Amino acid sequence: MPEKFDLEKVPKIVYQPKYELTLMERFKKMVEKEYKLKFSDYWEFHEWSYKNYPEFWDCVWRFFDIVYSKPYSQVYDRKNSFDNMHWFIDAKINYSQNLLKYRDSRTAIISTDADDNTEYISYKGLYDEVRVYVKALKDEGIKKGDYVACYMSNKTEAVIAFLAAAAIGAIFCGALPLLGVKAVLSRFEQIKPKILFTAGNFTFDSKEFKMDERIPEIVKSLPCLEKVVFCPKKGKKVQEDISNIPKCVYIQDFLYKAREELQDNPKDIEFEQLPFDYPLCISFTSGTTGSPKGLIHSIGSFITTLRDRGLNENCTREDSIFNQSPVGWISWNMTVNSLHLGLTIINYDGYVFQESPMRFWDLVDKYGLTSAYVWSSTLEFMDTHGWAPTANHSLKTLKQLFPVGSPAKPSTFDFITEKVKPGIFCSPAYGCTETFGLISGLDSNMPVYRGEIQALALGMDVRILDEKGNPTIGKRGELVLANPHPALPVAILNDENKEKVREMYLIDHPGYWNVADDAWRNPITKGLIVFGRSDETMNPKGARYNCSDIYFALEDFPGIKDTVVVSQYNKDMDERVILFVMMLPGHPLTDEVKEKINKTIEHHLTHEHVPDIIMETPDIPYNLNGKKLNSVVKKIINKKPILNAEIVINPSSLEFFRNLDLGEF
Repeated sequence: MPEKFDLEKVPKIVYQPKYELTLMERFKKMVEKEYKLKFSDYWEFHEWSYKNYPEFWDCVWRFFDIVYSKPYSQVYDRKNSFDNMHWFIDAKINYSQNLLKYRDSRTAIISTDADDNTEYISYKGLYDEVRVYVKALKDEGIKKGDYVACYMSNKTEAVIAFLAAAAIGAIFCGALPLLGVKAVLSRFEQIKPKILFTAGNFTFDSKEFKMDERIPEIVKSLPCLEKVVFCPKKGKKVQEDISNIPKCVYIQDFLYKAREELQDNPKDIEFEQLPFDYPLCISFTSGTTGSPKGLIHSIGSFITTLRDRGLNENCTREDSIFNQSPVGWISWNMTVNSLHLGLTIINYDGYVFQESPMRFWDLVDKYGLTSAYVWSSTLEFMDTHGWAPTANHSLKTLKQLFPVGSPAKPSTFDFITEKVKPGIFCSPAYGCTETFGLISGLDSNMPVYRGEIQALALGMDVRILDEKGNPTIGKRGELVLANPHPALPVAILNDENKEKVREMYLIDHPGYWNVADDAWRNPITKGLIVFGRSDETMNPKGARYNCSDIYFALEDFPGIKDTVVVSQYNKDMDERVILFVMMLPGHPLTDEVKEKINKTIEHHLTHEHVPDIIMETPDIPYNLNGKKLNSVVKKIINKKPILNAEIVINPSSLEFFRNLDLGEF
């Protein structure tokens, strides 16, 4: 992307607006009536929403009928900064009470897998099952403030356990099932959970994950655990053996007593009433140093999903959404949040896009899917391999398809709008773990330009800063948030003075929340292009992780003195990960050593963390404070200028990287 936008090359429109009376239009009319305003377009509405963000979120609360036992006295005090946020002051709510507000016969969740083991659960059935889990958890001694952990593939039991924990006021934490033993323990050891929900082996992205080898080791290393609850596979004739897992019971045994007692004496769930900012769940991000950082999200943070799925995507009780994300990705939590809208979640246990070329399109027709997030890299793969739907697929229910996870190439827009379904609404949906929702905006009553994210999210003042820290349009820079947001983390684990919050998000650009993505905004269309991470984070093919994950996995590897890992990009903005290794004297970096490095990374983390290239380097740059300068190495190998080379305490280390020819890929 050139630094200056060529006015002669406005991207073509790939989606024409339909001007329907969407939830967005109804919401906009409500705001116009209450504040005696008239917005000429989305961008005027967007400007009002972020300049008046307390009023905007107040309207969202009321428009979507959030359930509460005590009203708020104030939405937000503008005097508070990013490290001192308090939302909906004095309100008392319960997360699960809001998500279970519908208790009728409509389908809440469809659970299926590669073997077509399919179960349907209604909203009434979901409430009844959560009630059983709540009683079982209470009988086990779980109470408000306790930690409940989850480590399993994408099963409905995880959703029910989450809702039950939140109903009590317990704090839920999931570790991505793709993670190895060391990575899981680095998360769970910080929270010391009393109970763990888990399950057996599964296949994802053409790889079998041996949970039966990991779980016993994890449990034995967590003496805090009082109970392990195992969820067996559906439709499996031979029961999975749990005899080698300490303190472990099958889910049906864990629930048996509670289920029997509630059949004889059914009682409604007593939802614990809590402040909006009370902890709901922990999402782990690596930061730049040390153990993974636990981001604490609040029970009220689901309000941003109401904006995203409700206003932006116009999802109602008539809609169904597809979810392939297991616990541990924030997209899983966002999907669960969607229950507040009363729609149907299609929960898929596995990786549908690897099972057969037509499997996903078959599921669209089979379950009447209306809306889906799909990884950009997956859509690109499907296009390259000719995995478009056939004449046998009607796709009549599919209204919208949103690329996520990594930047969507212009050709991906062509694939969706020309080969998948002409006229379908599509635009990349862009967000991050910290925002617990979208940073991008979506509106089917606006055009979509080829290669661009359509809009910016309502209520969020999104800016791009140049190298001097000034907001810019038409020039590549760092993406930041300029105003508070109700789903930003309320805290980080073990960070009472907010020092980690300031270090990770606030120091680089004072007055802003640093999202740490490189982005560019079109001065004509106002669309957005996000290029990838500008800091120490990698995002190859949508698998986002931090450089410190790699350092963590290799910290005891024999013969290694130091490492630095960075991303390299090609002209199409594809990303590959390169690991540079400093070896101790007498320890050559042989092919055998490289293979052991890869196996070590995969064992402790996941196969997605394995670098594309491993190379030896004589030195690695550091600053005066002893911080490894990943960003400097990243800029050099991507042929970008270094504006702060004076901070490097060992400048000679840069010569190796400057003279390095990595070639094209």
